[in-house]
Amino acid sequence: MLSRNVHRVLVLLSCTFLGLICGTLYLYSSYSPQLAKQLQYTASDSSKIALWGTIGTAWAGPISGAVVDRKGYTLSLLIGAFLIILGYGGMKYQFDHQYNQVQISCFWLFSIGLGSTFINSACLKCCAVSFPSIRGVATSLPLALYGLSALFYSVIASVFYAGKTSEFLGFVGISVIVICVICFPSVYLSDKEHKLRKASTFRNHQLSEDSEKNLSTHSKVDLFKSYKFWMCFAILGSLASLGQMYIYSVGYIVKSLVGYSTTEEHLEVAATSDQIELLIQQQQQLQVGMISIANCIGRILAGISGDIITQSFSTPRSWLLVIPSVGTTFCQILTSNTVHYNNLPLNSFLVGLFYGFTFCLIPIIVGDIFGMEDFSFNWGITCLAPIGPSYYLTSMFGKEYDLKSGKTALMDMAKDGETSSATMGCSLGNKCYNSVLGVTAGVGCFAIILVLVFNFSDMICRRKPKTLSLQDIRINKMYIEKP
Repeated sequence: MLSRNVHRVLVLLSCTFLGLICGTLYLYSSYSPQLAKQLQYTASDSSKIALWGTIGTAWAGPISGAVVDRKGYTLSLLIGAFLIILGYGGMKYQFDHQYNQVQISCFWLFSIGLGSTFINSACLKCCAVSFPSIRGVATSLPLALYGLSALFYSVIASVFYAGKTSEFLGFVGISVIVICVICFPSVYLSDKEHKLRKASTFRNHQLSEDSEKNLSTHSKVDLFKSYKFWMCFAILGSLASLGQMYIYSVGYIVKSLVGYSTTEEHLEVAATSDQIELLIQQQQQLQVGMISIANCIGRILAGISGDIITQSFSTPRSWLLVIPSVGTTFCQILTSNTVHYNNLPLNSFLVGLFYGFTFCLIPIIVGDIFGMEDFSFNWGITCLAPIGPSYYLTSMFGKEYDLKSGKTALMDMAKDGETSSATMGCSLGNKCYNSVLGVTAGVGCFAIILVLVFNFSDMICRRKPKTLSLQDIRINKMYIEKP
């Protein structure tokens, strides 16, 4: 029989490694051009598929939160594992049989997005309940490996599955099964223990529980009446959509920069189309790896700096949102001025850093403002924010890339009478997407304004004296009785 401390360590390790399979959704950018080539998709089609992965992640937030709160971690873990395995199995089958159907591909990535959120919700709640005294540190570990997932799988892809997209998709699906089987017992036992503890608490404090449920119902309604919620919603929607657009489109950014560089440096004669295609794939995996490393670092930095700024300086964590808002806006300008693929890793690192910083900081801020009792529901609702902006920006990128690709093809035909396989797609470098980055820079500036308004309005509200009604005074017994 394991001691309680050993069991808690195993729970933490299990949830941490389960976080590894939650982040596989962001692998899509590393194989999306190969998938598009195999199934004859356009860049707009690939952007649409990526978007449905984001929609799946967001839509599952409130649902998975309700499942975890009411049914426990085990059911959420099983649902998530099934959905992710279904997604990668279906994607591999479609790739192998060259079944050209965009809607089916959207469904597979949508399934992966759903499953990722179900498992992530279970891991976060399990760590938070198992380690109440170090909740921030405990929950940061699954989040960190969530961000590191893409690097882990990208390294494996580049070493063992270079040019073998189908085999790689199969490996990801099998690895999900293995990790879930190994980690399931610890999560199941922890779930059972927490349910027994909750049942015991309910029997001993039934009246208290009833009052808490009534309070919980009101707090869910009050959430939508709070301007702070809508500010957080808008900030997350702006910053996350910028990061997601880059993450899902970086494969095509690499392709355009490599195509432009090989054309300018006259490498077509020295290098075959297969060698150029291999270079593109290696660069795509490098960018995914840089984003993944930075994503992990950003999440850890956000957790540590948030604790420091609140405990040592008595300042709200929300002021830290200035960092990702300014940084993400700077990244849009930096990417628009990058003309060679060798300089792109810096962009990818910074985008991943600020994206991870945002996604670790916002949930903590939501917990600070609205409490931990309904945290799963509140954070799940907030996660819906990036759907609209991400759809708009990702679709815009795909349409702009396809438009410039058509112009490139016409130029090639005018020169050579045919379009070579090496120059398929847009080979105009950063001109393929610069107009989109102008829009995203504007979105970043809007996010900066929102962050400043959010923090300064909070300062004004704190300094403004609060006038209590007579009813509030009576309820809280804030009066002095006559002797």
